[in-house]
Amino acid sequence: MHMLQRKKIKKFHIFIAVLCLVAGTLGYLFFPGWKFHQPLPLPSEKQYNFFVITDFGTVAHHYNKPKVAKQMQLFAAKTNPQFIISSGDNFHTDVLKAVQDTAWQWDYGQFFRVGNIKDLDWYAALGNHDYTGNPEAEIAYGTVDKHWHMPARYYTFTKQTPDGTSLRFIVLDTSPFVKSYRKRVTHKDVAIQNTDRQLAWLDSVLATSKERWKVVIGHHPIYHSGFFSGNTPELIDQVKPILKKYNVDFYFSGHVHTFQHNQIGGIDYVTTASAWKTRMVTPWFYTRFWKSETGFTICSVDHAHFSIYFINEKGELLYSYARKKS
Repeated sequence: MHMLQRKKIKKFHIFIAVLCLVAGTLGYLFFPGWKFHQPLPLPSEKQYNFFVITDFGTVAHHYNKPKVAKQMQLFAAKTNPQFIISSGDNFHTDVLKAVQDTAWQWDYGQFFRVGNIKDLDWYAALGNHDYTGNPEAEIAYGTVDKHWHMPARYYTFTKQTPDGTSLRFIVLDTSPFVKSYRKRVTHKDVAIQNTDRQLAWLDSVLATSKERWKVVIGHHPIYHSGFFSGNTPELIDQVKPILKKYNVDFYFSGHVHTFQHNQIGGIDYVTTASAWKTRMVTPWFYTRFWKSETGFTICSVDHAHFSIYFINEKGELLYSYARKKS
């Protein structure tokens, strides 16, 4: 490589490092949700709780996934979760081929179909890496495992808490909205998905929803903290207006391998960190919390509160927040 090119690359790396330092410093000084946040007490086993995990699919090394799975076991004993939601990237890099593939046990079963969480139902979304394998195998897996729920590439389900509070969950398939995937040979199945049909379906489900809490799940964040991965403009343009129209409470996502809580226009955008590997993150003006850690999210719901708790691979409570309704 030419000496001049090396100098330019070095300067660029220094520039990015300075940007990160400045962003982190400004966030610490001016984002009170980060510096002065008072954590909520963890929910008890008598409350209605569930877990959210994302980006747990791994390739050659599991990294922190065994630690995250262990903490899910420990917190399940304390909080008695009713089910688990996955925001996608359940498998990476063309690893899943079929319903009977050994990848199910290697990637999923040995960590999450054991101990205190072995009999919990899973409601899973597709991520961009799931599209590099066989998405239809994930949909069909429910025929051999009654606890795995993915009846279609996008779907909805409802729950009710012991106090009679109703919840509407809507699981989206966000990869087909991202234009760059449509050009990739590795994501060839993306290009044949009908996003107009999915949007019409989303609108119709929310139009008839009478549930008290409305929660939408997708793999890609609509909004993202920081300078690097960026927002998802296709979702901002096409999905967000529908969420706003019907007063959706939460949008849960993954993809960027960091914990984030962003709040815009009355919607709480919650991003759960990867279960195996982290990435860099910095704050933005709508950021209430951001952290580069691995882990999972605990949710607790009743008539008046919908609370979230970010838990890292060490079992530490990083952040909590309660959305309230009168």
